Amino acid sequence: MVASAVFVVLFLLEGIHIDNLSWWGESWDSLFGVVLFNFALVIAVPCWLYEKEAHVDVPTIIHGSSILSAVLYILIGALGAMTIPHVSANMLESMMSGVFGVTMQLNASIFAFFIIGLGCPLFSILTRTNLTGSGLLSRGSANLLAVYLPFFSSWLFYQGEAVTHILSWGGIIFTSVVAFILPLWIALHTLDTSDEKGAIEVYGKYTVSDLPIQKRRLKVLMFLSIVSIILAIFGNFIQTEQDEDLIVFEHTS
Repeated sequence: MVASAVFVVLFLLEGIHIDNLSWWGESWDSLFGVVLFNFALVIAVPCWLYEKEAHVDVPTIIHGSSILSAVLYILIGALGAMTIPHVSANMLESMMSGVFGVTMQLNASIFAFFIIGLGCPLFSILTRTNLTGSGLLSRGSANLLAVYLPFFSSWLFYQGEAVTHILSWGGIIFTSVVAFILPLWIALHTLDTSDEKGAIEVYGKYTVSDLPIQKRRLKVLMFLSIVSIILAIFGNFIQTEQDEDLIVFEHTS
């Protein structure tokens, strides 16, 4: 929160230019995949539910953190785009370049280390706990998949546009299935096989007791999720073709 607030202040002090930001942008190809990836907190929920104190209110935390994250994404992304001309796909690279002063570079480095850097081992532990807690894998096998494999392979994607591509495709293929399709499918299956009330109040204080209505709502969400995933896949294929055409053009030139 402190680093995000410092970013906002530095952007305003640097001076914002509305002309740098378009209402529609120039490329939507990787939009859906990156958005799906950035809102994949459901991956951490099972482990968090196990670790949290009993008095913690689940809907308040989930809804509050999601809304706050969305506001910070929009605020920092918009102000950064209006402040930094020709910003790179990974805006953090532009801020860490030093072009916009030592304070911006230092704050971006702190953000990268504490939020992104320390977030990697955190999610490795969460994923390992999910794998071992369910009894699916042993601790050694879970360490191999959730800790060693990501750390030993991630260095291949540090440079250029590779990190954007892996976030986009990862969000589409893996996150969309794990965070959106499977939970909705499990919820539909649960309505058919159990009358037990869930631990999370999905509809807040408003209770929907009619099972057909709940099923229809879940099916609508499932349909919207599938449409979003299809659009994301289609956009990524377009982006891949454009990148290949650009490479061919540069080699020809």
